[in-house]
Amino acid sequence: MAEFIADAGPLVGWINSRDQWHAWSVRVMEALIPPLLTCEAVVAEASWHLGPSREAIDRLYGLVEAGALRVVDLLPEHMPHLRALSAKYPQMDFCDAAIVRLAEVFPRATVITTDSAHFTVYRRFRDKPLSLIHPAQR
Repeated sequence: MAEFIADAGPLVGWINSRDQWHAWSVRVMEALIPPLLTCEAVVAEASWHLGPSREAIDRLYGLVEAGALRVVDLLPEHMPHLRALSAKYPQMDFCDAAIVRLAEVFPRATVITTDSAHFTVYRRFRDKPLSLIHPAQR
């Protein structure tokens, strides 16, 4: 079975019908078989973007509880890798580093993101591009 890693953008777009990536996120996410891999940083970032909508945040938490999102614990074991990624890419935030690390831990997985500007630049294992699904693809 194919594995997919969910970044915050597609989760927010899928849940929030007013998000700029809503139509794309719905099309992509509903075509996948769960569970999607993610991490706590993504859940936290998606919660922040979903903002004041308690209903939207509850939907996100429900995806975790239902097992549609499998939250992989990266801390503290993977902190040296996260630090190395952050040192290599100064623009990289913790959530992006966690996604790249997940792509290293699950090397056959495809990352689903709306952030093509960063994730097309990031490399796993120092020099390997990530397998991506993103809105800028043709």
